[in-house]
Amino acid sequence: FISTFILFLQVLFEVKFFWFSFAINFIIMLTQLQQTFPEIKEEIISDVLKWFKQDAEKTKNVLTWLTENTTNLQQQHCLMRLFKYFGNKLGKEAISQTWKNYNQIYNDTLVKLKEICATSDLNESQEENELKINREMCLHILWNILKYPKHIKYRQIHKQALYNYLFQKCYTLGADFEKVLVDMEYHLQYFGFKKENDIWCYQYDYSQLLHLWSCYCYFISEQIMYVYSVVNKTNDINI
Repeated sequence: FISTFILFLQVLFEVKFFWFSFAINFIIMLTQLQQTFPEIKEEIISDVLKWFKQDAEKTKNVLTWLTENTTNLQQQHCLMRLFKYFGNKLGKEAISQTWKNYNQIYNDTLVKLKEICATSDLNESQEENELKINREMCLHILWNILKYPKHIKYRQIHKQALYNYLFQKCYTLGADFEKVLVDMEYHLQYFGFKKENDIWCYQYDYSQLLHLWSCYCYFISEQIMYVYSVVNKTNDINI
């Protein structure tokens, strides 16, 4: 019991010493930053220092930014709140520019930044869907040729059927159909397909299987999360 109690006291002492050192270091950094940024109020400096977990460079960077874009304590609080909310999504420059465009009015800036984020998220989602559609289609085509290299039905793709399938996928996911179609035709040509009237044809060439396998591995690595569903759906798509 005594040894356990002694161990407990040692741990308690180490924890207290750690927090004591942490607090002393925080006070020293806070004092230094107050001297470097006299225009910024102590509570703001303390807030930024805590936000960045006492990372001196990041703290100085944001304090410099606040100095350049604010003139009083209220503005410092407002801009710091905007940075915490949007900093990881938009960056300081976009935030400060919007802040200036809306005459440093917090509510107006907040609304506009939310709109920008919503548009950005929508564009990213659309781009991801376009890539997803193309990758799934490429995996499907490559898998069938690699698995059945001599079966002619897997080496012929009817243009209209491909068009209809991609159009439906784009409509469902809200993707840009024209972009998806152009990218898909580029991939087909890269795989070795040639357009003959209304059909994309791939001439069987054993020496090209390594090239197709390399392409397949590339799409697998790019879209690992979709591999299982794509491979198991290859027989459900007739093109």
